[in-house]
Amino acid sequence: MQGRQTAATRLYDNTARVIFFVCALLLVAVILGIFIFIAINGLRIFFEKGGTNLATFFSGTVWDPTGGGHADADGNPIPYYGAAGLIIGSIVTTLLAVIIATPLAIGVALLFTEAAPRWLTAFLQPLIEIFTGMPSVVIGFLGLVVLVPWLQKAAAPFNGGLQLGGYGWGAATIILVVMILPTIISVAIDALRAVPQSVREASLALGSTRWQMMRSAVIPAAASGLGTAVVLGMARAIGETLAVALVLGGSDIPKNIWTLQAFFQPNVNITQVIAQDFGESFGVARDAYFTLALFLLAISFLFICISRYLASRSVYR
Repeated sequence: MQGRQTAATRLYDNTARVIFFVCALLLVAVILGIFIFIAINGLRIFFEKGGTNLATFFSGTVWDPTGGGHADADGNPIPYYGAAGLIIGSIVTTLLAVIIATPLAIGVALLFTEAAPRWLTAFLQPLIEIFTGMPSVVIGFLGLVVLVPWLQKAAAPFNGGLQLGGYGWGAATIILVVMILPTIISVAIDALRAVPQSVREASLALGSTRWQMMRSAVIPAAASGLGTAVVLGMARAIGETLAVALVLGGSDIPKNIWTLQAFFQPNVNITQVIAQDFGESFGVARDAYFTLALFLLAISFLFICISRYLASRSVYR
């Protein structure tokens, strides 16, 4: 009887192991399939007739793959595949959002883990975690109806009273700050809580104040986890689409891109043009949007690799 139970248990374990292994293989196959599909379509533009080359793609500032806005003397459309302006838009808004959000998020995480009473943490932390799952379209809509009109008035001295002056990188940056704050805060809280209590006690026993203990002991000990939180926030920011598209409001980069006015004028980035124009494109133009998607996928994959590397170097696991 006991032998039959042991055999049945072994059979159940082997069956479960096979099922889990098949599920893992399917997951890997799906991920690899996505990478291969986007890569095949995204790289095609550099080899087919009517496409472009790497130098033009990453240095040109005119993005018009269908040629709808440019034509030769005979009226034939002339496509342009300069993605530099789109890439600059994504990089600028992402970096600014992370620079603004990081100190705020780490400060809130320190408050929850080191200074706030338990009842306040128990009340506020679930709200932040709920906010993490808020649909981006809701945040983008609030930015469109509240933030953009306010920025239009606030930025009037910089843009000469431009009618659409509230749109642009400024609004997109603020929206991204709001969207990535809960992500960075949640991961930072976990990283700070992973630091053993003995580190805090040792620092205080040496005569440190509470602030000195946080600055010189807790934060350095949780540095890899905090770095992971920032990288994950960057990955979400650079891939955010709908909310950013609602507040950018442009179809091309402004001419004064390196001035303060560019932050308060209709502008573009990678995710916006993909969301707005991909569905109506075909042929070589469609491949150009796949190239933009491939670039975003590569950047996101790089961020994930960095976050995994930082997590592997954690002192306390």
